[in-house]
Amino acid sequence: MDKPDKKTELTLTEKIVLLALDNKGWFGSSEHNIKFGLAGAILFELAVLARIEFKDNIVHVISTKSTGDPLLDRILNHIKSSKKNRNLRNWIQNFVYKKLLIRKTILKSLIEKKIIKKEEFSMLWVFYQFKYPILNTEIKETIRKDLYDGIMQAGQPSDQDIMFIIVMDTCKMVRKNFHHFDNYNKVCRRIKEITAFDDPKTGKENFFKALYAAINRAIVTSKVSIHA
Repeated sequence: MDKPDKKTELTLTEKIVLLALDNKGWFGSSEHNIKFGLAGAILFELAVLARIEFKDNIVHVISTKSTGDPLLDRILNHIKSSKKNRNLRNWIQNFVYKKLLIRKTILKSLIEKKIIKKEEFSMLWVFYQFKYPILNTEIKETIRKDLYDGIMQAGQPSDQDIMFIIVMDTCKMVRKNFHHFDNYNKVCRRIKEITAFDDPKTGKENFFKALYAAINRAIVTSKVSIHA
């Protein structure tokens, strides 16, 4: 069997961005929320790699060894350089409001891998913005199908799938990706069950529950600030 092309191997955050975009390249209702979801996913990845830990409601750096991922290393160094102790929500808000260009970095990587492209869209030749049409829809469909299988399987999904589900739910990406499935209502019920975190609590379950709450509260707070 041929080995997968490393150029098309995707990180969790790259997969999230692909499902946040529609095939025409728009984020739509996820435009604002996805920034907070990606920040939460990066904290998850750093925790999985044993670079940070969540203890007594505070994020602590436990290793500064390179992860091999420039984006994760940049965020890790940013956390380490801070003189303040912050909880998950505070760090998520910090990443977004400090404009660490997380989403822009991920989009650039996907462009380099030729999975999306960047196009300028103008309105009345005055207002313009960028969109990112999907070039390789097959990869996107595979990611969506794999996530669907993870959601619907009996038992607990993998840790990465749980984090994916957390971002999908908090960033309003579920309908966008699964509304055309025949059992869409079952998918929604299953996601609700998973994000209730009602299983016997372990350190990991508590971390997921805290991350879910942190992303959701960061999004809600940001919208209150916008409309204040």
